[in-house]
Amino acid sequence: MKFSVVALALATAGSGVYGLEKRIVGGSAVSSSAFSFVTNIVIDGDSSTSVCTGALISPTVVITSAYCVADPISNKALAPNRIAVGQGKISSILGTAGSKVELTKVLAAGYAIPQAVNVHPGYNSIAYSDNVAVLVLEKPLVNATSANVGAKIIKKPSTTTNAAYTAVGWGATSNDGASYPNQLQQTTLAVGSKSVCSEIWAPYTNLTNSLCLAPIKSSSNVCSGDGLLVKVATDQSVGLAGILNLVATEDDVPAVKCTEEGAVDFFTTFSNYVAWLTQITPLKESDFVSTASFSYDSADIGDDEQSSSESESDSDSASEESSLDDVDSESSDASRSFKLAAPLVAIASVAFGALF
Repeated sequence: MKFSVVALALATAGSGVYGLEKRIVGGSAVSSSAFSFVTNIVIDGDSSTSVCTGALISPTVVITSAYCVADPISNKALAPNRIAVGQGKISSILGTAGSKVELTKVLAAGYAIPQAVNVHPGYNSIAYSDNVAVLVLEKPLVNATSANVGAKIIKKPSTTTNAAYTAVGWGATSNDGASYPNQLQQTTLAVGSKSVCSEIWAPYTNLTNSLCLAPIKSSSNVCSGDGLLVKVATDQSVGLAGILNLVATEDDVPAVKCTEEGAVDFFTTFSNYVAWLTQITPLKESDFVSTASFSYDSADIGDDEQSSSESESDSDSASEESSLDDVDSESSDASRSFKLAAPLVAIASVAFGALF
């Protein structure tokens, strides 16, 4: 029930952000009702159509990554008519991942073109800075109401080493990118130590808007923009922690393959952008910032190998009935503390000037 993912490098100049393949392969399916706030964002590219993940923080406001909706050269927002936002599976519409699909087909399935696309002014695709964007919809999506949006930003997400989070997203479900999932996918990640993560990506040392995590299994990870970081609160509401910014290893920034041994994930944390969100949307802080209490279990790396075959046999029949308790089950059952693979212990700092 784990993820196997492959990162593709940033498309060359001219092909745009839509050249990125966003994929979660062989993941654990989770009922979309548990995450009714998660959206698909479809990007109409020059030669292909791609998908990334966002979250409704109100019935008409979607938060996502900047590189999902920005041109990678200019870092400016794509025109709204190149973007469609919706919910639920669209595998029957998009067909083969990476192929070109007319946006009119997606719109006919209930998706909507955003009224406004707001990329953070500090976003830089080379420096991986301020990788956050907001889409404003003219009206709520089908079935998107205040009652079922259900997610607010965690004001102070835990940075404690070993703290467990869940990453969710839509994306291709095979290594060759041949198909999209019928259900939302999930995996568990654990917070890494500041010192080790900073050795992998030097800028992390001084960042306050980023959180470094690692997969609990080397073959289980998010990749290339398809990862929304969430946590279930003690009252069973869901909190939003951030969106995937970068996957890196000691040798590669970004990682050539997201499932490389020692790969870690750097997420942009939403809590740093509360003031900006109140400036560009009609929302007040109390509308989208959670006041719930969050308890962080310790996650492990690699100890889930023994139980994976048992969980995989049950996943197909149980996935549609997954509850919010199921979402965090991987985290609560973990028994070993966070550690990075041995090659990461003695690594040198890596420059961050590579294109993603």
